[in-house]
Amino acid sequence: MKEQPPLYIRLSAEELLLILWLLNTPTLPGMGGTPFAGWTEREIAAALSSAERSLRARRLVSKAPQGNIQMDEVVMALVGTCAVAEFSVVVTSESPESGRWVHYFHATQLMAVEHSNPEPGVHVFEALEEGQDGILRRLGEIIHLDQQTAPSAEAVKTTLDVLRRATEAAQESPEGALQVLLESEIERTTAKSLADSLAQVRRRSAVAAIHPLREEEPRSDGFVILEGPDGFWGMQIQGDDSQAIVRLWPRSALQIRHHLRELVLGQPLNFDNQKPG
Repeated sequence: MKEQPPLYIRLSAEELLLILWLLNTPTLPGMGGTPFAGWTEREIAAALSSAERSLRARRLVSKAPQGNIQMDEVVMALVGTCAVAEFSVVVTSESPESGRWVHYFHATQLMAVEHSNPEPGVHVFEALEEGQDGILRRLGEIIHLDQQTAPSAEAVKTTLDVLRRATEAAQESPEGALQVLLESEIERTTAKSLADSLAQVRRRSAVAAIHPLREEEPRSDGFVILEGPDGFWGMQIQGDDSQAIVRLWPRSALQIRHHLRELVLGQPLNFDNQKPG
């Protein structure tokens, strides 16, 4: 029997706004709190009217005999899942070759959906049939996890100011970053590995998860992943000023996958007790 393709849909920004209006949902993560901010009532009405005609032409919405608008089941399933998600994961990944991309994952007990914005004004929604495992698979693909080993280094505890100065120096040379790290009393072998990673970044990713969204005070957690020439660094920042504490751990692809699973399952991130991978 031929396998059914996964549920998938592309929507313009205006089409998505109309669907969210029909779902009584103001916005989705990544669209901003007020997508119509700065628009006049006439502009909003014109945009929604055009979106309705476009959706009707594609048979994604239709007029019921009573005159109200009905949505196609695929649209309802995909966008509706994002609107009433039980937990969400967002990953921002950037590299010198591919630029910056943001992907959102929303899930209920029935479905997991990936929402991305591949070009301005276009939104893509795709069901992940494997649920949480599908989210983990896609995270691994976006972050480009393969069989990378961990850097031969120790965990680092420093300040945001030191990391910023080392990152700025790394734009000139690894030696400049190394000097900044050594002056902050980081062990030389570890400082060398981190300096090389800052100077030769292959990919920088940030992953965050929110569980469970339907509770009054959902929990959020996340970390940054820096890929350098000899593996990954997992990073967490505690605080938001120049003296905020930054902790970095050398990590293999296998260990990063483990931390991503912790995030998706809503478990506390446990960097300190992670076995070498």
